[in-house]
This record gives sequence, structure tokens and C-alpha cells, in this order.
Amino acid sequence: MAGPRSPRREIDEPPIDLVSRIERVEARLSPAERLVAAAVQQDYEAATRLTIAELAEKAGVSQPSVTRFCRSVGCASFGDFKIRLATTLTVAAAYLKTDRVFADDIGQLAQSVMMRAANAVRAALDQLDTAALGKAIDAVAGSRRVDIYGQGGGSAAMAEDAKLRLFRLGLPVAAYVDGHQQRMSAATLQPGDAVLAISNSGSSRTVVEAVKIATSFGATAIVLTRPGTPLADAGTIVIPMTIAEDDNVLVPTPSRYAHMAVVDTLATGVAERLGARGREALRRVRYTVASIGIAIPTPSTDPSAVMQGRDTHE
Repeated sequence: MAGPRSPRREIDEPPIDLVSRIERVEARLSPAERLVAAAVQQDYEAATRLTIAELAEKAGVSQPSVTRFCRSVGCASFGDFKIRLATTLTVAAAYLKTDRVFADDIGQLAQSVMMRAANAVRAALDQLDTAALGKAIDAVAGSRRVDIYGQGGGSAAMAEDAKLRLFRLGLPVAAYVDGHQQRMSAATLQPGDAVLAISNSGSSRTVVEAVKIATSFGATAIVLTRPGTPLADAGTIVIPMTIAEDDNVLVPTPSRYAHMAVVDTLATGVAERLGARGREALRRVRYTVASIGIAIPTPSTDPSAVMQGRDTHE
């Protein structure tokens, strides 16, 4: 006879923060519980400091109603509710503010966003380890193959951007933003190959593990990340970069501007190291782009002769 069936694990309740959970279940709450929810939503931070009696008084309900509300949103008790709410606010507090920083002044908005970008690039230049960057340039220029790893919004975009910067030089380059593919890529590397790993946090587990796999097979790992992080510890050549995040959560993260500047500097240095080989690759790229009518004139090149009579594709 089969033994007692183990409790089914609820799979329709994903691990969401308490603020989202309150909003999700609000329609199913009793009238008294909705009053408690409204009192909490008026000031989440203040709710973490109230006693159960104070919250009940603020909501105009009884203390048992507060307890029932806590259980309805997935908490074991009022104390558990306060702990979970405080934990949520450590991450989400800035996103819950409704203050408008820029009002309708688009000029102020543009100046603020663009000055943040400029300041991030300046900070990157001020702290740039040029010796490490020089080693990275030599490693990439001399590599048989270069694989680039990044995960998450900013780092994944930088990985793709680095690929675009380097493959035009005639280097065998690939970018991987999926953790499984990063591990598989790393397992195929060997001495003479290079990895470029980009991470603002330096704590992306999948990227760190892929870098360790790559170095175990003899590849050189160049890491662009914060110093003293797991990724920095795993790298062969470390380009340390610490860019403070902005208090305004609505603006883009400034680290991506800093990383972009470093990647552009790396690519330019690699192009210089490759010399005639890199120039020839760039010449071919330039010509084939001009042949479909989308090349933009530069001070040193005029693609109009090639573009003449061609249909523009972009």
C-alpha cells in the first residue's frame, strides 16, 4: 500500500515581494482587511514601525482584522509581516516613490541624463588600470578565438556590443548571454583562446563559473568588473571598475556608459596591435556596407562613389 501522499507544492504562487502580493490579493480581501491594506499602502515605510495596535487604529479596524490581513498576504503573523515588508523595502523603496524629479522640463531631463553619462565615463578614465588594459589588448589581439560573456540587461548588451567592436577586425568572436551556453563555450576553449567577461556586480554565478571553466582549460580570462568580487578573483587579467549607482531609479544605470568606454578603448587598442591585418578587415567591412548604400562619410573616407546608384537599405 502506498504511503501518505506528500503535500503538493504550490506552483501557482511565484516568490513575489510583499508589496506586489498585497496588490495581487487585494480584490479577495474582506472589507476590514482592505482598510488595513489601504493604511499600509499610504506609507509602506511607516507601516514597518507601527505596532499592531497602532496599525489597527490607523485603519479603523480591530487587531484580529490586522492579523487576518497578514495571513491573507502570506505572512504567519504581524511580526512576520513587518519583517517581510522591511525586507521588500530594502530593495524596492526607491521604486515606490512618486515624486517627479524633472517635471516637464525636457531640457533639464536631457542635461541630467547626459551629464550622468559623461560623469560615468570620466570616473572610468580616472580609475582605469592602463597596465591591465594593455595586457588585455595584447591577449585579445593574439588570441585564436575570443568568447564574450555577459548576463543581465546591461552586461548582456555590453557583451553583444563588444562582439560588434571586435569581429570587424577579423577576429573569431562570439558573445554568449545564456548561462548554459557560456558553460558549453568555456568547455571548448584551450590555451591561446581568450574570454572577455563583463559584469557590473561581479557576482553573477553563471558568468563566474564559466570563467573558471575557461581558465581550467588554459584560456586567458579578461574580466571587466568590480574589484574584490568573485568574478575578479576568477579572472586572469582584471580591469577593475567601480561605478556608483544613481539614486534616481528612472535613469539608466551609469555603469553601462563606463563599460562601453572601456570596451571601445580595448577594441581600438586591438585594432592598433593588429596593424595591417585589422585595417584590411575594416576596409572590407566598410566597402561591403557602402555597397548597399548605408555607409556614413567620415573625414578620411567618402563612400559616395560606391553608394552612387545603389538603393539605400536603412
